[in-house]
Amino acid sequence: MFSYPLAEDVLHDLGDKVVSALVDATRATRVDLAEYRDTFPSWVADSSDRGLSNWIHDRLWAHLRRGLIDIDSVELVDQGVTREVTVGLRYRARVKRHTVRDRIRSYATKSALAFWAQSEALEGLEEVRLGFGYRWDPEERVIGSTIVSLRDGLDKDAIWAVEVDAEAWVRKSPGLLSIRRCPRSTCTRPWPKTRRTKRREWNRRCARNTSPRPRPDAG
Repeated sequence: MFSYPLAEDVLHDLGDKVVSALVDATRATRVDLAEYRDTFPSWVADSSDRGLSNWIHDRLWAHLRRGLIDIDSVELVDQGVTREVTVGLRYRARVKRHTVRDRIRSYATKSALAFWAQSEALEGLEEVRLGFGYRWDPEERVIGSTIVSLRDGLDKDAIWAVEVDAEAWVRKSPGLLSIRRCPRSTCTRPWPKTRRTKRREWNRRCARNTSPRPRPDAG
């Protein structure tokens, strides 16, 4: 049975080079968008939501590719509409725009549905599929925080979503304060943004956790 990895464990496995490359790529893309808006304001204003999203995706991928290409543990796939980052033997990510509720959108192709459904391999051998990207403000049309997220299903809420911007990463606690957690003081399980009934079920599952780990921010 697939066991969702903790956010801090995933970030540790990815390593600071990969996470920093994502942060730097998002920052550079934010600058690109500001320059594009300053130079061609009417073009940006006339752009459809999908058109502007595609433009941002191209810029983010270009920056991310330059930041990751020399890292030995990373493999990049750029084949038509498929763009993926593989880190080591366990992690595979796609670059996605996240809503303020950390949902993502994609055409429901067989490839997309298969990618976002987490694997049922033997425990310890699972391939973990991640979302690399940014949070998008649809009203202001600006790029927000850099995000790493885990979900199980294309149309599902995130299991967890972590802001990994530079200030948090420098403190050696990448985004930990941004993870929604179970309210139990001794539990480190992420607490997803779900309806109240699902939160109750999450707490019941949490209560069955017989070996809770101390919170990373505990004194």
